[in-house]
Amino acid sequence: MNMDKVNIVSETEYDRYDQLLNLPDLEFTSLCRRKYSINRGVFNVIDDWFFNYGVTNITARRKTILQFLAYVYEKKKPDQREMYLQFGKGGVKSHLYYYTDKCLNENQTYE
Repeated sequence: MNMDKVNIVSETEYDRYDQLLNLPDLEFTSLCRRKYSINRGVFNVIDDWFFNYGVTNITARRKTILQFLAYVYEKKKPDQREMYLQFGKGGVKSHLYYYTDKCLNENQTYE
């Protein structure tokens, strides 16, 4: 998968992309909640996963988190009634396994 093709942020957010990656923790998790309607628990699972995977630089990890959420959002394509990501029991980790195996291992772009 070509990571450059994943829509991580909207056009207006793109100008502030570096600022978004450096937001305080609460504001960054709120951004993810607003954009993808994930709760703090799901965010923590994703953040912990990528940290343990080796993406220890905070801005690189946040970029990876946004790429992952955009990737899952594009794959799941919620309908109009469901404009948020629903993973179900064990669903977050199965998506993380797939994403790290198929997307991150091919690109290795984090610092």
